[in-house]
Amino acid sequence: MVATLAAGLMVYGQQGPSDPFHDQSDTGEIIHVLPGPAAVHSPHDTQPSFAPPQSGVSVFPASYGNGNLNYHGGNVMTGPQFYAIYWNSAVANSQATSQGYATVQSQIAAFIGTFFTGTSYTGSTVDDYSIVGQYGDSGGRSPVPTGGGLAGQLLDTKSAQATIKDSAIQSYISGLLQSGKLAADAHGVYGVYFPSGMRISLQGGSSCSSFCGYHSHFSYNGTSIKYAVFPYPDCSACKLSALTVADMLTIVSSHEIREAATDPGESNKNAWYDQSGYEADDKCAWHNLYQLNRTTGLNFWVQPEYSNGGNGYPGPGCVRP
Repeated sequence: MVATLAAGLMVYGQQGPSDPFHDQSDTGEIIHVLPGPAAVHSPHDTQPSFAPPQSGVSVFPASYGNGNLNYHGGNVMTGPQFYAIYWNSAVANSQATSQGYATVQSQIAAFIGTFFTGTSYTGSTVDDYSIVGQYGDSGGRSPVPTGGGLAGQLLDTKSAQATIKDSAIQSYISGLLQSGKLAADAHGVYGVYFPSGMRISLQGGSSCSSFCGYHSHFSYNGTSIKYAVFPYPDCSACKLSALTVADMLTIVSSHEIREAATDPGESNKNAWYDQSGYEADDKCAWHNLYQLNRTTGLNFWVQPEYSNGGNGYPGPGCVRP
């Protein structure tokens, strides 16, 4: 295997089909992408799969990567929260939803509020987010959220364009911060949701062919800004026939939010990934998908989170609460 060192991350394998979870931005930065369900094949299951409904915790073998996650000295996020940014009303007001929600924006808002309620792990009780509590850092920081999750929403009025590069997305977020439309928050993950037909371009390919989302970071006036990119998943490469667009977006959002929290890549030092360069949610991507089971009765689709196991946590493997 060939290893390259870029931005503090050791990535194994070649860019492209042999390493579908890594790409490079137009400025050469390593980007952690989520490839489409048809683009990756697991030794345990060659097709996307759904976890059977049941009570209690289930642990499934990791689909990708090699071994447990290892700590590499970088920071994790503390008290992470989410800012939802909609490029325009075409994506925000899309009615490709489920659970009775009128728009994608309303379903994402409800999902974030539900997803971020996972704030503790005790004994045999595990929820969808707090499994990341085992992935702290050397400074004593924990990536478990401490608040309600959705820190802000912004519906913009940008015109759709054919393609956009990662550097332009960073500039766009910077402009929102500079204008005061959003606050610069080191505890925030800024998720940008794009309309149908608008492609995001990286060096190895574009959205709806090579990937369905990704996360990265940049510095704004001394504040580390973590962000995630969400193309509109109505294309065959990023679509599962049984699910709506909003369902696909909650799956991709669950993946990118947890990885941004456990491996944000601040100061060119990465935190948690395995010996093959795979982050926590990469190891469980697209397999044993399940719905959140909350007392509210809301059942948003998400993917499992990888757990190293030990210290009271289930695993090792992909955990479905």
